[in-house]
Amino acid sequence: MSDFAGMEDLLQDFLVEATDLLSGVDNKLVELEKNPQDHGLLNDIFRGFHTIKGGAGFLNAAELVTLCHLTENLFDKLRNNEMTLNKELMDVIMAATGIVRDMFGTLKSGMQPSSAEPDVIARLKAALAGQLIVAAAPVAAPAPAAAAPVAAPAAGPDWDKLFGAVAGVTAAVPEVVATPAPPAVPLPVEAVIQHAVGRRGTDKPGYQGPASGRRTEEKSRDNSIRVDTSRLDQVLNLSGEIGLTKNRLNSLRSDILNGRSDTDTLHALDQAVSQLDLLVSDLQNAVMKTRMQPIGRLFQKYPRIARDLARNLGKDVELMLVGEETEIDKTMIEDLSDPIIHLIRNAVDHGVESPEERRANGKSEKSQVRLEARQEGDHIVLIVADDGKGMNPERLRAKALEKGVITDEEANTMDERQSLHLVFLPGFSTKDVASDVSGRGVGMDVVKTNIQKLNGNIEIKSVVGKGTSFIIYLPLTLAILPVLLVQLGQQPFAVPLSMVREILPIEISQVQEVGGRATMVVRGEVLPIYPIAHLLGWTPEMIPEYGVLMQMADHTFILAIDGFMGREDAVIKSLEGFRPKGVAGVTTLSNGQIVLILDIKELLADMGDNRGVPRSAFVPVEQVAA
Repeated sequence: MSDFAGMEDLLQDFLVEATDLLSGVDNKLVELEKNPQDHGLLNDIFRGFHTIKGGAGFLNAAELVTLCHLTENLFDKLRNNEMTLNKELMDVIMAATGIVRDMFGTLKSGMQPSSAEPDVIARLKAALAGQLIVAAAPVAAPAPAAAAPVAAPAAGPDWDKLFGAVAGVTAAVPEVVATPAPPAVPLPVEAVIQHAVGRRGTDKPGYQGPASGRRTEEKSRDNSIRVDTSRLDQVLNLSGEIGLTKNRLNSLRSDILNGRSDTDTLHALDQAVSQLDLLVSDLQNAVMKTRMQPIGRLFQKYPRIARDLARNLGKDVELMLVGEETEIDKTMIEDLSDPIIHLIRNAVDHGVESPEERRANGKSEKSQVRLEARQEGDHIVLIVADDGKGMNPERLRAKALEKGVITDEEANTMDERQSLHLVFLPGFSTKDVASDVSGRGVGMDVVKTNIQKLNGNIEIKSVVGKGTSFIIYLPLTLAILPVLLVQLGQQPFAVPLSMVREILPIEISQVQEVGGRATMVVRGEVLPIYPIAHLLGWTPEMIPEYGVLMQMADHTFILAIDGFMGREDAVIKSLEGFRPKGVAGVTTLSNGQIVLILDIKELLADMGDNRGVPRSAFVPVEQVAA
């Protein structure tokens, strides 16, 4: 039974507000680390914890109140110049905010959160008392001795001593009287914090630093949405206008049924129908805007993730956010979360160099990763770019050959773009040794798959020594999809207009056979021809007369069709419980006919290597016999 019986509305309101507040606090903490004397940031963070504490008090969440109260007191001392912010203190604060977020997850499940780890509470109290021990800064591992006289066993870290140093308690450590063993590799501060907090699992994939590593990924989707009241007012006004137009049409209908069909009546009917058409279009646009949300709400969590990962790797990385006000369909925001996290982690781990490498290359020690969003026409463009070492296409081809991902023949025919796209192949990684961050060959293929599920595509631009950019192109919304209506015999089908480059006639004299498959040369490019009947597994009734030149992220081809019916903005209806292969959904035409929207990517993938048909499929039977 829920611990919040009768308080569900209050709980939901608190979680929405507090989650936004905590995301803002996380971003301000990252900024505060760069500008520790900024009293404006200190006051904002203090107020954030104070507000969360107040809301938690109404819900009787005593353990959350206790944790927020200690953190709030810490910031009160910082803003009154009674304490000085350092990296160790910041790590304690970051650990506390991570636990606060976990407590939100417990509250969301309808249960009161349990107490925070005693070690974290102890370290917060030690910090308030001015007794927080400053841990040694992480240093690079010493080079192995040239000739070690004695192969002494490697000494493991003394966890009790480390715990005592971090938690500010004295641990009984036996005095060492023997000759000391060679020094072990110093552990980074993150590893010390990980142990002191009592959390394990830094050797598992997905570890994201001291605070975020212990968070539980929410699998349930948030179906709620915040809408500006001005947009709802617009919807309400348009609904009222449509109601008035409906009344006018009813009146005209009565007149016509009563035999009144003069020119004035028909003209008034025409005007009323035109007015209704305009109002319905405006209403559709207004309703669509209620689904649009600033992408900045998605971007809020990334500075903290980038900061934790960079600290874990010993790098100095600044994440720049550009275009946070760009709006995107709410249904796409959650699906974009994981791909962008993968790209940011990839940029911090693979893309940017260590401070030592950057100094040696004449770069500033601080590297920059840019996360940008902008709208271009009916598409959203997302960019994750770094100023790191870039990607070498030749090295990628060599690595793919070494792993057996591609053949020698494929490697010799690959251009730069195709070579860069090798990183999207499952199991491909340029790292020889997997770490807790990356190197297992998973991640980038997931990014591409998830972007394609959103009817988008991803491109890579990279300059060796300058950096790499991953560019994602997405439709503005998933609810309305511009489509091209094509015909197979008399049956219409819809294909996404975003994939269509042009429509061209198929002339038999221009169809050539290459490798047993029909092809056409379009502006010097040899492109395969895939008849739509062949992709659907139907028996063709006639020879295709037209071709639709289609561009996917990694494939350009000609879709052979019997005819086309023009362009439409399709309102997609999903097929609940039954979805045939290669069908993305259905839509209804203006004449009431139901049309299937084809998933071209799935149709091609389902065909495997048996794509295409011989040239004879485009030659009349009598010519083949002759």
